[in-house]
Amino acid sequence: MAAAMTADGGTLVVMSATTAPARTMALADLLIGLRERVPLTEAQVSRATGADEETVHAWLERREAPSGTHGQRLAELVAFVDEMARNVKGEHLGDSWLNGRIDFLSGANPLDEIAAGRYEAMMDYALGLSQGAFT
Repeated sequence: MAAAMTADGGTLVVMSATTAPARTMALADLLIGLRERVPLTEAQVSRATGADEETVHAWLERREAPSGTHGQRLAELVAFVDEMARNVKGEHLGDSWLNGRIDFLSGANPLDEIAAGRYEAMMDYALGLSQGAFT
């Protein structure tokens, strides 16, 4: 961001084309970083966020910034998977656990639960694992 004086002594703030997108790509960057640790497919991200796979691909290539409900679901997915990765090995978390029906969740799928807006219940479960509430 740059500031310049106008002819009448006022200040004009100018944002460069590279300044604004950098702030809006934070969620995409979090997703990219998470995928380096946990094998999440574009289809899984799409399932949890409700965004189509082309949109998820654009996020991963940093051509589009996640926003709105899709952005919120993405933030929730990243937080949930990040917490779960503390207790479940990446290959098991990304492959079988996130793709399956979980008995403890009454047969629900975590990605579907996040997509349906039940992030808090999923995060309570993940935090319970981290804090040793389940044996």
